[in-house]
Amino acid sequence: MHVESESRRPSIPLERMEAQDILSCVEPFTAARPAELEVLGRTAVRVRKTPASILCHDGQPADGLYIVLRGRINLVRAVDGNRDLILSSLGPGEVFGENCAMPGMVMSTTAVAAVQSEMLRIPGEALSEHLRREPETVVRLMRLQYEKLREVEAVASGLALCDVEQRLRRTLARLARRQGRRNPASAGWILAPVPTQSELARMVGSCRETVSRTLSAMARNGLVSGSGRRMILNDSLVNETP
Repeated sequence: MHVESESRRPSIPLERMEAQDILSCVEPFTAARPAELEVLGRTAVRVRKTPASILCHDGQPADGLYIVLRGRINLVRAVDGNRDLILSSLGPGEVFGENCAMPGMVMSTTAVAAVQSEMLRIPGEALSEHLRREPETVVRLMRLQYEKLREVEAVASGLALCDVEQRLRRTLARLARRQGRRNPASAGWILAPVPTQSELARMVGSCRETVSRTLSAMARNGLVSGSGRRMILNDSLVNETP
């Protein structure tokens, strides 16, 4: 699956591209007719957010479909004890807020900018009109929704059945497959910028101290390496972790 994702990635950063070109290489719009993408692209606006800015609130309708161009967006769900859990972390080329096209539907998570981020926002009405004209986009949007549901189910099952190291391995592997790139210098993947240890703790339902100790043990075993906001993951971790 990650091979297909890599093959769709453009050779230049998304934030440097025109709206129509962005849409042409981002799901669920990759099969839409060029004329339709041109119409949809004219409705799109660029949005820039600073770290910790909230774009959409849990329980409220989204004001549009967002495509992440640069940075990272966390989809967060509040849990008991005044804590929250990061259910998904989205990077360039990934979308959220697609329920804006469905009247009466609200967000099930809060979308928060983890770092300085830039998005392309498509208004809900424009998206609805596009979906009526492009049934293939509807099919691809449903596929995206299914994949998101599977990811949330994987997070839930991991919290119930796996220890912290297993959950962390799965989380890093998933991030690498979706947002990382192959490291030409070794058999591994580069993930940059890597989420902070606090963010990783909120992704795996643990605390920062436990995540720090687990990462250190994984580094001693040769599974991860790097420093700062850059991490290199061994192929065995990425390819063998479900």
